[in-house]
Amino acid sequence: MTATELPGSWTRQEILALSVLRGVHGVDLRRAVESRRSLEHVLAEPPPWIERIIRQEELFDQQNSAALLERAQEHVAALAAFGARAVTFWDEDYPALLRQIPYPPMVLYVWGALQQSDALAIAIVGTRRCTTYGRLCTERFAREFAQAGCIVVSGLANGIDSIAHTATLDAGGITYAIIGSGLDRLSPSAARRLAERIVHAGGAVISEYPMGTVARPAYFPQRNRIISGIARAVLVVESRREGGSLITAHFALDQSRDLYAVPGNITSPTSEGTNLLIARQKAAIAVSPAQVLEELGVAPVAASSVQELEFQSPLERQLWELLSGEPQSADALAVQLGIGIGEVLSTLLVMEFRGIVRQLPGKQFVRTR
Repeated sequence: MTATELPGSWTRQEILALSVLRGVHGVDLRRAVESRRSLEHVLAEPPPWIERIIRQEELFDQQNSAALLERAQEHVAALAAFGARAVTFWDEDYPALLRQIPYPPMVLYVWGALQQSDALAIAIVGTRRCTTYGRLCTERFAREFAQAGCIVVSGLANGIDSIAHTATLDAGGITYAIIGSGLDRLSPSAARRLAERIVHAGGAVISEYPMGTVARPAYFPQRNRIISGIARAVLVVESRREGGSLITAHFALDQSRDLYAVPGNITSPTSEGTNLLIARQKAAIAVSPAQVLEELGVAPVAASSVQELEFQSPLERQLWELLSGEPQSADALAVQLGIGIGEVLSTLLVMEFRGIVRQLPGKQFVRTR
């Protein structure tokens, strides 16, 4: 059966109609579609695992196919009004890798555009309370993955997730945000704004939960299996010993995905989880975006060398040579160069405007390349 061939005489509308029955899970839906000829057949001879659900619907006189189809059409209309659509497991643009996981969602609610079903995607996940190191690593990996043409997948949460999405967008790339609520129940407002930016840039916000579904704690571990399942590889940037990122990592292993982790400071709680993944040989160590891309068979975009940078003064070159990926204060730089702090700051701000250095809180500066 190809992606566009529906079993029996099922129609896409009938599948969506069955999916709106309260209490029907993905496993139930798939077994019903693949063991019965049509929606009418399911209602006339309900399989044991779905019979109880249909009988409950009788209490509300919603057990006939016409009523279910009408309810499904209302749901489709609500999606359309939001600018979204439903993609079923049997549709051609359903992500190919996601179809292969043990418990794939039978219906995805998509706000935005899905790329080709076999497009290479890499997930980046990590803690909500990341360090400056975690932020800088996430930005670097996301940027270079995007520049190499990969879709960057994450969960739209604060911290590493939102940084990965933002860095991808800033690099002109495509990103998918997998959420644990209905598309119309995004919160906080910052997540909603980032979601809008993702959609406008050609990416997508994706959920397995229908419109109106409010996020619940139990939904996020389920969401994590989609983050890993839709991707070819998963990169964990910073994670504590316990947390959602490690749940995603375990899903990645169960789904035979390539798993990478960024090593961190052994005294930092936010790197404890990633360091353990590496130490226990669960994840490969990720030392650079180029390394990960090469191991995945993707040609990385050549990074600009120092020689290719055009410095506007000898001081700019001196500052560049002193800076690295480790934050340094403007005061420390001024002391090393033996010049006034004002001259150092004004030069650094010009370099920041040109995009070759970045200022962090506390007048700390790092290279951007």
